[in-house]
Amino acid sequence: MTQLPASVLVAVDFGDASARAVALGGAIAEACGASLRLLHAESIEAPPYFTTEQIEVLTRQRQASRAQAEQYLLRFGKNHTERPLTAVVEDRSPVDAILQASESADLVVMGTHGRQGPKRWWLGSVAERVLREVAKPLLILRAGGNAGERGTFARVLVHAAPPVEGAAALAYAERLTSQFGGDVLDARGEALAAALDRTRPTILVAAAPVPRPGSWLSHHGEALVRTCELPILFVPDVTEGATP
Repeated sequence: MTQLPASVLVAVDFGDASARAVALGGAIAEACGASLRLLHAESIEAPPYFTTEQIEVLTRQRQASRAQAEQYLLRFGKNHTERPLTAVVEDRSPVDAILQASESADLVVMGTHGRQGPKRWWLGSVAERVLREVAKPLLILRAGGNAGERGTFARVLVHAAPPVEGAAALAYAERLTSQFGGDVLDARGEALAAALDRTRPTILVAAAPVPRPGSWLSHHGEALVRTCELPILFVPDVTEGATP
């Protein structure tokens, strides 16, 4: 876990947050000498009343649309990073596609819209649902800011909330930050709000317990995704006595 990522996966929905995710994912891939893969997923189900002929037509349309989407994804990626990349379009739910693709990646990067109110109730947050299950480091960021700049890793705050101590998160942060010439600030054991106010970091590295209990998700992990304006890098950290 303390090694530098050799493969970076960026989930893309073509919004502003995705643009920033591609830029920052490309910057990390460049600094670490890693491969860069973009993923877009969208599930379209045929209505149950479709005939065999209609399903065949829909299948041909999907294949043509998928080829067009892959080209669009490539153009989108090249507009936001100079790092060489590959593009994959999946016909499935975004959460399922990201989780499966993450199995062959060392780092997952994605944007979030931080939805609130009715939109959140109906649409939920793909980022939060991925956080619940992903086994790899997960970098989540919002739209805005200086996309892709090395300054993202200028002041890296490492935090851990019970039940983890955050040793893996600290080691990972130190290794990754060394590629950008930034400083790592160890705030494990401190109150997060006070640590953020004291250090004014450019990115937050949070230890994510393995497995992830509901109490940690609701009071810490998902709350950070919804409210934290900083980029957040969640690093898996096995809790004492737990089986990874």
